[in-house]
Amino acid sequence: MLDKIVQSALRRNRKLLGLDDVVEKEILHHDIIQVLQLEGILQQLTFIGGTSLRICYNSSRLSEDLDFTAGLDFKTSQFDGMAEQLQIHLHRKYGLRVDVREPKLTNTDTSSWKITIEKYADRPDLPSQKMHIDVCALPSFDREFHPAIDHYGIQSPIASLPIPVQSLDEIMADKMVAFAFRQRRIKPRDVWDIMWLKQRGIIQDPTLIRRKLEVREKSIQSYIENTERHSQLVIEDKTTKLDFEREMSRFLPQDIRSNTLNNPNFWRAVGQEIMADVIQINDILKGKKSQKSARFKM
Repeated sequence: MLDKIVQSALRRNRKLLGLDDVVEKEILHHDIIQVLQLEGILQQLTFIGGTSLRICYNSSRLSEDLDFTAGLDFKTSQFDGMAEQLQIHLHRKYGLRVDVREPKLTNTDTSSWKITIEKYADRPDLPSQKMHIDVCALPSFDREFHPAIDHYGIQSPIASLPIPVQSLDEIMADKMVAFAFRQRRIKPRDVWDIMWLKQRGIIQDPTLIRRKLEVREKSIQSYIENTERHSQLVIEDKTTKLDFEREMSRFLPQDIRSNTLNNPNFWRAVGQEIMADVIQINDILKGKKSQKSARFKM
């Protein structure tokens, strides 16, 4: 049944051809959020990250995992019973076999529920659908409520539900902090989301940056040094460019890819914009003026 819904969505919007896997995940996001609401969990959370931009703010890029904050006092026991209810819900609605693995004990502030969905019980050779629900034991500072956007005409079960979500200003602050401190690599989706937010006139909020650094026990100096170094990588490092193009091709409709990834001027603009954003926030933290942004249709 789920496959038919996905194929119907693709027929209605040919620009999504080739994105079957992530379209399916986005449809399932609405069901997962519905279960969180029915279990009384959603109001304890704040929706964050790229998927919140997609569901609540109509971002052009598709997304795959669900991210939330739950405050410094969050305990995984607040999710007790959620895994079972999610399994029951998805099996009853779509006939899917679902496995939800509880978070392992770690030294990080993020707890991950790993969802594996077996789409074809009679075809174990075919890949399962996998996604995460990540809950971070940190506060959100600028919480709003927005209804979910139904991108696929699926009569979303959460279409009129006010979802607690970070403001665009706070999501921008989170993305810049992630750009500074994410380990191992510059995440292409962070870069894309920063660009998308800038295109919508979102200006860095130095107060939010300071508060987020403080709660993470990070210094302003380390933030400045890391953002400067990473922005240079965006401009100069070919591996960073190739990684960006490879990953973002999985999440962009054809028309957006044409305007961005397939545009020979786009990556240069990305580097210039990211560098400008780094200069902007660092100058703001020092009380200086910011630079204006270029325009690309994202």
